[in-house]
Amino acid sequence: MFTFGWFSSGRDQAAIDLFSTTLEHLRSGFIPGRLAYVFCDRDPGETPASDRFLEAVRDAGVPLVTHSSRDLRRLIRGRAPALEAAREAFDVQVMALLAPFPARVAVLAGYMLIISPLLSRAFLCLNLHPALPGGPKGAWQEVIWQLLAQEARETGAMMHLATPELDEGPPVTYFRFPLRGPEFDPLWEAFARKKAVSGLDAVRAREGEAEPLFAKIRAEELRREFPLILLTLRSLARGEIVLTPEGPRAAGRLVTGGFDLTDRVERYLLEKKA
Repeated sequence: MFTFGWFSSGRDQAAIDLFSTTLEHLRSGFIPGRLAYVFCDRDPGETPASDRFLEAVRDAGVPLVTHSSRDLRRLIRGRAPALEAAREAFDVQVMALLAPFPARVAVLAGYMLIISPLLSRAFLCLNLHPALPGGPKGAWQEVIWQLLAQEARETGAMMHLATPELDEGPPVTYFRFPLRGPEFDPLWEAFARKKAVSGLDAVRAREGEAEPLFAKIRAEELRREFPLILLTLRSLARGEIVLTPEGPRAAGRLVTGGFDLTDRVERYLLEKKA
């Protein structure tokens, strides 16, 4: 049976929801595999949110491993010169803790640390990035503001191999959706009027994530994220996609741009709605 590892910082309800939904799809057979472990870089008692996440994992009966990144996070905030050495030392400890729980692919599901080169060489780590291959980098908020600045006509999200270079790993799967049409065009027109009067930076500062076009893009992207993750894990567990350090392979060949799962994602959404 295909084995997955699960890395999460357990920082919010979304972390619990994604873990629970994935576990449900594994246990139902939709994804023919199992979770070998869940790793969390928060120890019990650090935050109420991570404690709720740890409780959910324990209640589900999945092997749970914790190792606090508190000291590492302090170095990150201080931009300490010894940061990279500390990051690698932390990952050495993580790898030792996970050695009894071998997994073929590790899923970074709301894991808030950048992995070290050592960990990226030892594990095949999958990460979600809220943009198409070759698209904007950064957190989802920054991605959407870049889309608005570029007046983009489409966007999406991808699962990619995680590397120490943020958002730079080879794409594995992705979906896309248009940013034009009856639901979007009036929002673009209203946004253009505001931008013409006060400029993009002023709109961003005044409205932030509540800006209607921004919020619409985020909502459409967000509702497709879970299906992309689930369908990617399913394709891996069924052997349709073989993950290698160079990227995904199918039928013995490397697929450099990743696999477009748009049709599968949309079909999944329709079936869930029915």
